[in-house]
Amino acid sequence: MAKILGYVLDNGVLLGPKAFVMECPDPDEIMPAPIYTVLLKHPEGYVLFDAACHDNKERQAPFIFDALHLKEEERLLNRLAGIGVSPDEIRFLVLSHMHADHTGFLDKFPNAEILVSDREFTNSVKEYALGTSRSCPDFEYWISLKLNWKLLPDDEKKIELLDGITILNFGCGHSHGMMGLLVDFEKTGKVMIVSDAIYMREHLEPPRPVPLVVQDRDGYLGTLDYIDALAKEENAAIWFGHDIGQNKELIKSTDGFYE
Repeated sequence: MAKILGYVLDNGVLLGPKAFVMECPDPDEIMPAPIYTVLLKHPEGYVLFDAACHDNKERQAPFIFDALHLKEEERLLNRLAGIGVSPDEIRFLVLSHMHADHTGFLDKFPNAEILVSDREFTNSVKEYALGTSRSCPDFEYWISLKLNWKLLPDDEKKIELLDGITILNFGCGHSHGMMGLLVDFEKTGKVMIVSDAIYMREHLEPPRPVPLVVQDRDGYLGTLDYIDALAKEENAAIWFGHDIGQNKELIKSTDGFYE
């Protein structure tokens, strides 16, 4: 088994209405949604999961820009520099989906193969072109850069990227095409990184509240069942997308790593 090191990179926080993700008696209650990425150091190259959120006002959706709290040291490239990694060294960049808080700095990795769901990419670009998307205008910018995209078909549910790192293709749910990772750490054990396929631990527990931001309700609930069953089958811990409680417990790159 390959020896893999995992670094959790703290990339700021979004402050938004709790009612967006949970039933809440107070519509004005604000909930912090932590943003993080995961860097995997593998003998065959670096793998980065997600690309955080940028604060370039010219290219950012206003509702994201206003909610984002990002310190200088929390910027993705600065977090990587803190552990001695250059963006040129990233071999694979796996995108869970194409929302603004997960794709912000993907233009900074010129040598990376960018892996994303075909359905997610196609529908996200279509929505932007038709003016029906609330997302940021990064699509035109990305296309102009001619990035090294690799679109993964929906019928491939598990894709072995490298020894000990498997891409999980969840399909439609929170977004048009959600993806996660199953990582087999030698000491830590197996971890499923599921991003916004499951926002928080509470969404996996009865009565399983459904967030407002969901592309396909049935697909979302089906994905919850799939992740729950797979985690039990693999004896894997689940890292949720924006769980403030769990996020505080994770070892951050400033303090150490998983192995």
